[in-house]
Amino acid sequence: MLAYVEDNVRFVEDYCRESIPGIRPWRPQASFLVWLDCRALNLTHEQLLDLFIDKAHLALNDGEMFGKKEGHGFMRLNVATPRAILKQALDQLANAVKGLK
Repeated sequence: MLAYVEDNVRFVEDYCRESIPGIRPWRPQASFLVWLDCRALNLTHEQLLDLFIDKAHLALNDGEMFGKKEGHGFMRLNVATPRAILKQALDQLANAVKGLK
């Protein structure tokens, strides 16, 4: 199972680099939760929540739950899931980010 989760982490890194360059994943050190650094999108907290919830239809934990200042601009993605579900979520996010422009 650890190998599968590690492959999912790499999948997220590759996907973001290729399709969502405004979002940079931070590799987890001891879990299956990838922090998505969305600060390059230059969105307010409310706009970031709107992007993920209303536009991408994803329910992730926002970084501000873990510290308002330190977590601003971050979202937390669980990658301990089947790859097809992970790809669908990233596709939804990529389409939502494209809609920002």
